[in-house]
Amino acid sequence: MKVTRALIGYLSRSVHSKTKPEVILRNIKTKPKAQSVLHALLIAMPKEQVHIPHLKSQRTQKKEVASKFPAGYINLEVLGNGAKGAPASLYVFTDQTRYLFNCGEGTQRLAHEHRMKLAKLEHVFITNSSWKNLGGVPGVALTIQDIGVPIITIHGPPGLENLFEGTRRFVILKDLQIRVADCVNDSQGYYEDHVMRINYVTLVKKGTNENGVSSEPEPEPEPESLKEKEEDKIDYYAPIKGSKRNLEVTQVTKKLKGELEKDQFGRKIEKQADTVICYICRPKKKPGALLIEKCMDYGVPAGPLLGKLKRGEDVTLPNGTIVKAADVRSPDAPCTVFLVVDCPTEEYLDSFITNEELLKFHGDVPVDDIVHVIIHFTPKEMLKSSKYIEWMEKFRISTQHILLNNISEGMGSEAVHRVQYKLNLLDPYMFPLLKDSYGIDHNKKRTEFVSNTQLQITQGVTQYRYKLRPEIGVDNSIEVKFNPMDFVKEAMDIPDFELALNNLKRQFSQLTTSDVEYPKIIFLGTGSCIPNKTRNTSGILLQISESKCIILDCGEGTYGQLVRFFGPIHVDEILIKLSGIFVSHLHADHHLGLINLLQQREDSFKKQNIPFHPVFLISPHQIQSWLHLYDRNFEKLIHLYDLVGTTSLIIENSKLDPSFEKKFYEELNVKKN
Repeated sequence: MKVTRALIGYLSRSVHSKTKPEVILRNIKTKPKAQSVLHALLIAMPKEQVHIPHLKSQRTQKKEVASKFPAGYINLEVLGNGAKGAPASLYVFTDQTRYLFNCGEGTQRLAHEHRMKLAKLEHVFITNSSWKNLGGVPGVALTIQDIGVPIITIHGPPGLENLFEGTRRFVILKDLQIRVADCVNDSQGYYEDHVMRINYVTLVKKGTNENGVSSEPEPEPEPESLKEKEEDKIDYYAPIKGSKRNLEVTQVTKKLKGELEKDQFGRKIEKQADTVICYICRPKKKPGALLIEKCMDYGVPAGPLLGKLKRGEDVTLPNGTIVKAADVRSPDAPCTVFLVVDCPTEEYLDSFITNEELLKFHGDVPVDDIVHVIIHFTPKEMLKSSKYIEWMEKFRISTQHILLNNISEGMGSEAVHRVQYKLNLLDPYMFPLLKDSYGIDHNKKRTEFVSNTQLQITQGVTQYRYKLRPEIGVDNSIEVKFNPMDFVKEAMDIPDFELALNNLKRQFSQLTTSDVEYPKIIFLGTGSCIPNKTRNTSGILLQISESKCIILDCGEGTYGQLVRFFGPIHVDEILIKLSGIFVSHLHADHHLGLINLLQQREDSFKKQNIPFHPVFLISPHQIQSWLHLYDRNFEKLIHLYDLVGTTSLIIENSKLDPSFEKKFYEELNVKKN
């Protein structure tokens, strides 16, 4: 088995490594003395991140210089396409700054793999307050903090600050200031910088007023058994000093928070308004470049007159000749408007199709109001609506419609398939090929929900790029190509790999196999607190029997890992068999995937038309503080699980009700010793 470990380690390294296999084999052997030296080094290593102040200073200087000039290029790039198990997110690139629209689980992992650098990210725009749009925000915040980003501003529906308030004990952002914009009550109604203006468009649910406040009666209070018994006062990162959250909200939000009612513990409850935010994005015009040759033709002398012409001012030469700036400059870069829209359910449709801010772009409009691209985060169920299609058809026929939603296929990662194809060479049973689809024809499904239309519709895939400046149009040059045979060839081309592989298979053929199928252990994530392109954060699936399974820890992206392993169809069967979720401790990388897992499990029961029952959540009971906050402010969760505190399972001091305890052990198909 030493050869197995050597080969796995070997394949995990760069395929371009020049290191010989025998050197790798020697280095794999453990040296106790070296371990003790390494341990001493880690203890003595400074814990302060001294690089961050330097990075912030460099960033500030560069930003001051860049802010004097308009953006030279603007590209819209799909980061996640919204396929099952993948986030839906759009990254807007300019040569000066970045903007991210929606940030679901797995966003930072895709950004890392495809080298979509987050160092210039300063603004995140959320369309609606659901986990599918918010789940990746804590992870992205941790990443950009470590690379020196000083401030991040979150734009979106009211109450987004509660996400950071709820995660403050396990997402430590001591070097990153969080700003939350008030997109509903802001008198300006837009965000603006030197690159573009982004207007907020508010949609409200049917049955709510213009501020998104529901006129429906208050829901029934929680049953006593579901109420949170105590607040979480534990600091899960106690050794980290200076971990006080730097959270800033708008003055309007602060005023409103003073008027909120309190729950039974005296804590203020912010009721989440039923609000969706769409965005109208207007890049600033870029003045045309000064054409020196034409200036010479007109006899313009070197000096201040050239500066005036460059600024767009007409000048008079000493001989009385008038030179117009338009004659010696290239044309200005046009204002290429694009929209980011989301209509999540039928309840928002009327507000969406009648919104006056969006209706302004229908029909014949001035040149500067022509919409070039519309990004649709709207789910496929709503895209089938005749009212929605009619709204789309009122734009110019040249308008491009890019879909980032659950109609998409392929999860956007080439790296996981690349390494899995190589590991599959070692043993197809231990390392089966992944079952999520990857490549997709952009126009494959354009008529699935739209018929008899000339709409220009594109199904988004990761790294699909639409250029707005300097030229306008699609750029397919960076799209990831998926060629499994290339992956296999990379492994087989490694010197002496084939010989080592044959030796390994001979060893495997001599092993005694068992007919016992269960239990099975599937490692969904074995990485550190920050996922990389081939290893996700902590997660293990334990299949106890054909009908029962448990998940041991569920870091961000755990559900996506299940989709990759079992496929988009059969993953529902696994979630229905899921009897328990065990969270070992409350560090973020061990439970940030929990909310998505709970929501997707409920959805699986609905798809299969099976009566739903909650899953057992075995965790430190302090997780209630986070889950209850999310339930109160964002989406209902508490009906999806039955919490079993880990301390209540101590055999010598069991605190479970006998009838509940019996049900618990039976459901998990385990015995109490």
